[in-house]
Amino acid sequence: MLTVLFLVQMFTAVNVFSSSASVNTPPGGSAAPTLENAWEVFGDYHEDPGNIDETLAITEEILKRDPDNVNALVFLSRVWLTYGYVKARSRDELIRAYENGKDAAEKAIGIEPGSADAHFFYVANLASLGDAKGLFNSLFMLPEVRRELETVLELDPDHVNGLAMTGALYYYLPSMLGGDLHISEVYLKRSVSLDPHVSSAGLYLAANLKKQKKYDEALEVLNGILNDRDPSFYPDWVENRKYAHMMIRRIRQEMGGGTAKKDEGSTLN
Repeated sequence: MLTVLFLVQMFTAVNVFSSSASVNTPPGGSAAPTLENAWEVFGDYHEDPGNIDETLAITEEILKRDPDNVNALVFLSRVWLTYGYVKARSRDELIRAYENGKDAAEKAIGIEPGSADAHFFYVANLASLGDAKGLFNSLFMLPEVRRELETVLELDPDHVNGLAMTGALYYYLPSMLGGDLHISEVYLKRSVSLDPHVSSAGLYLAANLKKQKKYDEALEVLNGILNDRDPSFYPDWVENRKYAHMMIRRIRQEMGGGTAKKDEGSTLN
């Protein structure tokens, strides 16, 4: 139901540090890691997926010193979500990653119930966990997914990722369960209008437009992703460009009257 609901590019609220950015360390030259250190390592995961493991280790060390650090817990949840989509190689590994991500976000919610980002990463991991466990679990979790997305948008009506995930939900659900391409389009266009550099929202908008056979609009969105010179988070954009290329090929095949062959590994139909 929620196949790869949100592949990547989901977190834009925290500054990302490139490999050349200066990293603040505690006075006296202490080697105690900071979230800036974690972001610096995470910002290069597209070059070395092992950086995701290193990021997890740094963040866990931060939380050993400061277990109620909401920012660190939300970040940890986001990294586990990325681990699931980028590194996990088995169903058990997927489930472990998403359960860890869900647990970290749930702890953050317990400390700061008004954190829209904490609720977002909780529901993103929850939906991904349901998908990893199979259709029955996805359907079983659907009411909670809906409630959490409503909470995200109640706390922050302009939450770019909450809007995009809501649009993706309406896109994937069958009509008998409330799916609606037109409602989906409204949410996705709202998300993209608030931040056109979040490539996952653009991908789902393009998928929606393609399904409605609005091919020219879909191609415009996809070309915007490919030509983006200021992506919200570069490593995720690198991954999402692959899906943009796949979708462009499919659209061109459909426009030409041919039958598009499903690209291996692609999940946006």
